[in-house]
Amino acid sequence: MAHSFGESYRVGSTSGIHAMTIFCSWDYKVTQKRAARLQQDSIRTRLKELLAEWQLRQSPRSVCRRLRQAATLGLVWLLCLGTALGCAVAVHVFSEFTIQSPEAAGQEASLLVLPLVVSLLNLGAPYLCRILAALEPQDSPVLEVYVAICRIISEKKLKRRRKPEFDIARNVLELIYGQTLTWLGVLFSPLLPAVQIIKLLLVFYIKKTSLLANCQAPRRPWLASHMSTVFLTLLCFPAFLGAAVFLCYAVWQVKPSDICGPFRTLDTMYEAGRVWVRHLEAAGPRVSWLPWVHRYLVENTFFVFLVSALLLAVIYLNIQVVRGQRKVICLLKEQISNEGEDKIFLINKLHSIYEKKEREERSRVRTSEAVVPPTLITDERDA
Repeated sequence: MAHSFGESYRVGSTSGIHAMTIFCSWDYKVTQKRAARLQQDSIRTRLKELLAEWQLRQSPRSVCRRLRQAATLGLVWLLCLGTALGCAVAVHVFSEFTIQSPEAAGQEASLLVLPLVVSLLNLGAPYLCRILAALEPQDSPVLEVYVAICRIISEKKLKRRRKPEFDIARNVLELIYGQTLTWLGVLFSPLLPAVQIIKLLLVFYIKKTSLLANCQAPRRPWLASHMSTVFLTLLCFPAFLGAAVFLCYAVWQVKPSDICGPFRTLDTMYEAGRVWVRHLEAAGPRVSWLPWVHRYLVENTFFVFLVSALLLAVIYLNIQVVRGQRKVICLLKEQISNEGEDKIFLINKLHSIYEKKEREERSRVRTSEAVVPPTLITDERDA
């Protein structure tokens, strides 16, 4: 994520990025035709992204347009929020009614009514929110991704008699959602990552074929480096850290099921490690180092604090490196500016010297013409 952040948001300002892309992007080590063609396509796409971003910043928007867009966004957000709250209240009220109803208490088939209602709401509510989301056109693709994250819902308007556009925001959200579910379920289903890998391979080739055959190019070019940074950031912080916190809480605090599962006789899943360590201590001296590792590295809080301190130190060093790079860039910019001023000064100095020489040469010619008598000049011309 740090490497992607550096590639996406360069330290320093982005002034002159168009010239840098044109004159400094080509890799002269490329010799194969296929690699050269790929590099040409990459530079062309990069220039399209930069020009689209520049046009977006240059296009003025009137006050009426801004007010109309703000009113539309506020109304759509209120309707989406009302839909979500309405579905939650409906599920809560229906579940309370099902639990308290004496007729439905003894019927097993009635227990399937609530899941059926929840499934219908899950199927119907997204389509309503997609219709509402179609009313709020976003100017920035990155902002559209953030809106898609806030609502697991974003779909672009499709033009008539044209192929649909590939919804990048929705597919990015689906990748993050699937990976989050994998991290959440790996504790309860250890083979889930293998299933996720197979699923990603199949979905990738299916969507690639569908994209090439059925979809058209998007109207607004997407900044690939920024999108990669947004994807990795959202995948790291909300998804991975959220899943890690949930799993840690489930291991240390949640009591396992008393009916089934390998931890049904324990108060928490963490106690399984202690039981395993006691079995290792009773097994013999060959594995006596494992209880020592568990006692001093897992249960000892000092090791956790040490790892946290090292992590903070690494983050601090990275921050200082970025600050140092910014200072170096500022110094290099100042040096380039000074060199440019020096060149201008030298050019002006050369012009002044050249003009001075010309004036001296003209004055010398005039002086020589004034010294020579006119009769000599006439004689020379006659000769």
